[in-house]
Amino acid sequence: GMGGPGMGPGGMPPVQPGMGQGMPGGCPPGPPPYTQGCGGAGMAQTGFAMPGMQGPTIDTFVEVSPEIQPVFRREQDGTYSLQVPRIRVRLTTNCSPPPPAEPGLAPFKPYEEFWVDMPELSWVVFNPWAGTPPGGIISAQAKKRGAVLEVSPQVTLNAKLKANSPYGTLVVEDYQVDGRTGMQQKVGETPLTYQLKVEGALSVNKGAGNMGSNRLDVDLSFYFTASMSTKGSA
Repeated sequence: GMGGPGMGPGGMPPVQPGMGQGMPGGCPPGPPPYTQGCGGAGMAQTGFAMPGMQGPTIDTFVEVSPEIQPVFRREQDGTYSLQVPRIRVRLTTNCSPPPPAEPGLAPFKPYEEFWVDMPELSWVVFNPWAGTPPGGIISAQAKKRGAVLEVSPQVTLNAKLKANSPYGTLVVEDYQVDGRTGMQQKVGETPLTYQLKVEGALSVNKGAGNMGSNRLDVDLSFYFTASMSTKGSA
């Protein structure tokens, strides 16, 4: 084996943490599901351009697509409730030309998905009589950071990000029972408008990936707002 004194697992030299963000065994930092494969093939350096040689320029297009499924309803006591389950976020990455497969580097993943939690949205009560929440508006936010791609230092990345911000309106129909006929009669509608605004930035973290590779990272911010109209319409 190649493993001698001072060598890491699999015969690789110990990974030097880059920018204070490295982790033992050459795992890129960042929350799941971004955790890439750790370690990898030992000293194999094939496929790397020699120092001084310019590698390809890769046009990289990253698209962030959240799926949000809020539920808005009227409760027995006449208040309204909003529930926003965990938000599934799809991350698609297109590369032209495709990045070369390089031993020891995390394999390129054109499609990933992860979850965003906003616990304060698991159960929100809108009470028009108590005036809560103030102005009938609720907001919450969350942040995510993750690794998108690893390439050797000779590769130039020309990266662009598109972040989709879903929005919509949910309507509860308000009914009243007619005392004379016992029939339900629609007396109005209560709409709730919502938006999940997504902002993001891409950055190349030089030398932070496995085996000294450059890592393309994405930073995402999610801002959720919802507003209930308190005026009913006949």
